Amino acid sequence: MQAPPSIHRRRHGLTAAFAAAATIAALLTTAGPAHAANPEPAVVPSLRQWTGGTGNLTLTAASRIVVATASAAQSTSGVTSELLSTRTVTQVAGRIGTDLAAVTGLNPAVVTAAAPAAGDIFLRLAADPGLGTEGYALTVGTTVEISAPTSTGLLNGGRTLAQLLRLDAAHRSVPTGTARDWPTLAYRAEHFDVSRRFMSVAAIQDEIRRAAWNKLNVIQLMFNQANAFRLYSPTYAAMAPTDPAQRYSQTDIAAIEAVAAEHHVTIVPEIQNPTKVQPIATFGGVDRSLSAQCGDSSTLDFTDPAVTAWMQQLVGHFQTWFASPYVHLGNDEVPTGLATCPYIQSKYTTAAPTMADLQEQYIAALEQTVEGAGKKAMIWVNNTDIQPSTDVLIMNFGATSVSATMRSLGYQVVDSAYKTGAYDRFYIAPGDYETKVVPRGDMYAWTPVTHANNKGQVLAYWGDDHFFSDTDFVLDLFDGRRAELAERTWDTDPTTATFAQFTAALAAVGDAPGAAPRPAPAASTDGQPVHRWTFDSTYTPTAATHYPGGWKMSTADSAGTLHANGWLYPPTFPVAGRTGNAVKFTAGTSQTFNLGGRAVQAPWTFSVWINRTANATNTVLLRDMEYAIKVEEYGSTNQIGITRYGTGNYPFTYALPLNQWTMLTLVGTTTGTSLYANGVFQQTLPQVIPLPLGGFGGKRPFTGLLDDAVAYRQALSAGDIATLYATATGGTDLALGRPVAASSTYRAGVEPGNAVDGNPTTRWSSARSDPQWIQVDLGSTRTVNRVRINWEAAYGAAYQIQVSDDAATWTTIHSTTTGDGGVDDLTGLAGSGRYVRVYGTQRGTTYGYSIWDLNIYGT
Repeated sequence: MQAPPSIHRRRHGLTAAFAAAATIAALLTTAGPAHAANPEPAVVPSLRQWTGGTGNLTLTAASRIVVATASAAQSTSGVTSELLSTRTVTQVAGRIGTDLAAVTGLNPAVVTAAAPAAGDIFLRLAADPGLGTEGYALTVGTTVEISAPTSTGLLNGGRTLAQLLRLDAAHRSVPTGTARDWPTLAYRAEHFDVSRRFMSVAAIQDEIRRAAWNKLNVIQLMFNQANAFRLYSPTYAAMAPTDPAQRYSQTDIAAIEAVAAEHHVTIVPEIQNPTKVQPIATFGGVDRSLSAQCGDSSTLDFTDPAVTAWMQQLVGHFQTWFASPYVHLGNDEVPTGLATCPYIQSKYTTAAPTMADLQEQYIAALEQTVEGAGKKAMIWVNNTDIQPSTDVLIMNFGATSVSATMRSLGYQVVDSAYKTGAYDRFYIAPGDYETKVVPRGDMYAWTPVTHANNKGQVLAYWGDDHFFSDTDFVLDLFDGRRAELAERTWDTDPTTATFAQFTAALAAVGDAPGAAPRPAPAASTDGQPVHRWTFDSTYTPTAATHYPGGWKMSTADSAGTLHANGWLYPPTFPVAGRTGNAVKFTAGTSQTFNLGGRAVQAPWTFSVWINRTANATNTVLLRDMEYAIKVEEYGSTNQIGITRYGTGNYPFTYALPLNQWTMLTLVGTTTGTSLYANGVFQQTLPQVIPLPLGGFGGKRPFTGLLDDAVAYRQALSAGDIATLYATATGGTDLALGRPVAASSTYRAGVEPGNAVDGNPTTRWSSARSDPQWIQVDLGSTRTVNRVRINWEAAYGAAYQIQVSDDAATWTTIHSTTTGDGGVDDLTGLAGSGRYVRVYGTQRGTTYGYSIWDLNIYGT
């Protein structure tokens, strides 16, 4: 709400207060001269009005929370709104007491009385039109008095008191003075996609605590998308994942609702429809999609009355689990191409001549179901084509022009847009990297639109490509941004503090009482990777975690659960790799293998086989939104580097060779970052970054291939890295660059030397007859224990590996008649000789024998 004309914002010393946030405790516990008024304390969100007193009030073990007798059983002085809680003042006093105990270590008793004693905290309801429905007045003198029109306002005042106590070094004293504080926007929301990736009940409960700490009042949970339907009811059991730890039962929702109610946060359920509904469309063996009619199995037939009635039943069933006055019905990205489907066109009538009209009829039916339960419907829009009843609350994910038009048409709008660009949204969609994560500071610099129909603003997390990501990776992105949203939706007056000062203030007030800490995982000491991506095969989850139908590009993390996903901007996968398969990236694209892993703080080690096949500039190997390991660092000549986005780019002197597989290893410690190539130390930079695990590639991928990537939560030694390389290669490739001979060469350009030149893009090809052979002179007698053959499409179905001391008499150490091409990595061989030969007796194709790489290992 807006303040009436008689109320003016006062910012006594606010910039100074923010600038001193890091030392605010000293300011609050040291009495100044008698005439010096206390500066405005730097709480988050900041206070709308502050008049400073002199000195401090210190709470003691005798301090109580006193609830005014007349207010104890009430929740409001008479005002009301949709998002207000009906919890009584006595209940709120208990919540405030718990928070203050967590901050101060005191355990104030909650009592009911007509008036407080010195040192007490007094709570009372009082009509005050200037404070709206969620505002409060806070007066600190010989007591702390919080008055408000509603119990929600009293709880907001209690949060401010807890933050003031946090700012004191001993967490017991608060500055004397008077505050009046109220929000501008009614709907201050976070949105979480819990469908693509599951978020635990405990994590949601803690996010409720963090949202409430910054006076946000809504958390919206999107429970379904194409990859999962997370709500579990015996009535609709087959829709949800089979693992109870990957879905939400009614008991789980009740546990979430209980914490939300205590913190006066509304949980808005979102059931996405009519599109992206694969997990529910064929429930019970009935296909309710437009698959047969329009070739679209992802969208319900929203023109079919039977399908509409079924969806009404589903919404009606689950909406009863939530206390929210709102139910979000999705309407996200219904394919516009359906308008050309003859079946859809056959449904047009004079009253509904377009597909948008048909959608509006469908929405109206669901709206009836929601309103029948005493609730209000919500939908997403990204244009103005869909115009349902103005009773429907609009949530805009289109441009700001869309929200402006919808407001002018009489709709209340909750917006995610804030500027005019294509993706200027309050989004956290890290699968899209740079373009769809609102930059830090942007929300703080924004001012909401002043309009009677501007209901509020939402900061929305979307889990695209993050089906297996770490929850803490997502929450780390909310940290800071959550408070920016709170600051600007609560207090929309122009800011006077810099963003750096705001960030310092946020750090000073700390995390929400009762929220579990999220420390970085402890470093390991066992020498084992925490993640390993071999890229050898695709990965499809089971019904335990996701809906497996129509699964696209994923590959497994064989050491952990951070499986890589390439749905949005897929790289080329799988392709032939150094061993087995690899993944191929091309510069100038947005090819990404998303991970969504939390950055690993030093110490860490990351090792990968990489074959750079072309030069480019400023290209990424591995990154998240804050840090990157670059294949070609910005401002360098194709040199490896590390980056702190917004801070600096730090190149090594080493550049990867072209068209050669190289084992690249980086080690991060608290004192620097070291680089190794093929097990050999190259250089140490003094700069340190956490190991980013957001994904491979991104908006600036390199050109080349990746294979066999591993990540460790420890710094491997130089000896460890040399051993890794020796293990991966079987030691030095004895064939590399050695003299070679062959039975034949098919044509110029495919000579036998190409098989041992270390270049995976050159090959030897024989004549199109059997038998054929290629042999390598190792220069002296060697023990051979491993041979690796990387076949081109023309492979050997039957062949032998042979050794000889004189290139005349041969001993066979391996034989097969079932060759199938690809990469044959033959280990455990036992033989010795100066010469090693691949002797082919039966071709696998009508062509000859063709080998990209022939590698020989031993001693």
